[in-house]
Amino acid sequence: MSDWQESAGRIGARRRQPGIIPRPMAHTFETERRVEFAETDMAGIVHFANFFRWMETAEHDFFRSLGLSLHSHGTDGMRGFARGHAECTYERPLAYQDVVAIRLVVRAKTRSSLAYDFTFSKGGEVCARGAMKVVCVARADGAGGAGNGGRRMRAVPIPADIAAAIEVAPTESRETAQGG
Repeated sequence: MSDWQESAGRIGARRRQPGIIPRPMAHTFETERRVEFAETDMAGIVHFANFFRWMETAEHDFFRSLGLSLHSHGTDGMRGFARGHAECTYERPLAYQDVVAIRLVVRAKTRSSLAYDFTFSKGGEVCARGAMKVVCVARADGAGGAGNGGRRMRAVPIPADIAAAIEVAPTESRETAQGG
């Protein structure tokens, strides 16, 4: 185990939040949550849009478990991860008060992007599978460009601390997340 993994494990354990199951691996993250009444539709089934919120929440929790943040705003401007693609395939319904296990697996990493696969399970049965690609972007305060208050975002390399902390999952982990 490298120094940063050992340190990230301590940070994740110290900052543990309800529902977060800290993992020392820098390519896989698992968490659980209970379906809230407000997340269901008139049929009592989880509304499809909530899976996208849960993917983003799992991504934030993954970063926090490593002692990192998805977004920062400093004297040189803002840095964050914009969503380039998101999808979800639904296999079984989830209902009010179900406990859903959410598994994030890092599928790919490039100089400026990360791709994740997500699995949503209840009682060991897969209910949905999702995928998301995010691109690291920066915006210099006062930078020119149309829209966004005259501040233009552009793709930038993933910061070194994040690039060092996150790795692509081994093939067998990625195949499990994708249902292969």
